[in-house]
Amino acid sequence: MCEFISFWHQPSTGDIAVSDLMSHSDTYEKLKLNQLWREAHYTSFGKIDLRFDPDDHIPENYEENFRNRFPSFVDFFNYCMMVVCENGKYSGGLILRGLTSAEGLKLPSEIGGGLDLSGLTSAEGLKLPSKIGGWLDLSGLTSAEGLKLPSKIGGGLVLRGLTSAEGLKLPSKIGGGLVLSGLTSAEGLKLPKNRKYKVYLKNTVIEEEK
Repeated sequence: MCEFISFWHQPSTGDIAVSDLMSHSDTYEKLKLNQLWREAHYTSFGKIDLRFDPDDHIPENYEENFRNRFPSFVDFFNYCMMVVCENGKYSGGLILRGLTSAEGLKLPSEIGGGLDLSGLTSAEGLKLPSKIGGWLDLSGLTSAEGLKLPSKIGGGLVLRGLTSAEGLKLPSKIGGGLVLSGLTSAEGLKLPKNRKYKVYLKNTVIEEEK
């Protein structure tokens, strides 16, 4: 498994190839790339890693031109989503923990895996997928203000940074645990009916329903 986002670039042309954003090898095989392509990463922390072979002829200002094309990780992420999503749906998981703001972020309408947005400190501008197949980690949020959660999450939900349940509307269905360990009380918290998971509050656990 590679670092997210994993992609390929071709130094001679500046072309970019994306498919499986967690695997260089899967992308290479699926897109039937050749030996002219080189591995690269763009992480949610803003780090760009464009790799080259010693005998590559690298055009002048190649890396600078790449940065100008995609000034931020969000720019590159949005481009990748346009390429790899089918009907607005992404089959894998998204690791976006380096983001501290959702400004400009365009998430798919549905994702098959988990979604890590643990670096966000505010839900301002955040439009979540309507369906998430795995875990949703929003542990950096300290307030539920402006937070609109999906109606269904296949995995667990992590909101350990919240100190109050004020304004929090939970999904109707959560497949895994619900981590609210910043809360000292469940007062005002409306839990989904017929839940089959544990709710983790500070220093206590609300046991799963039988």
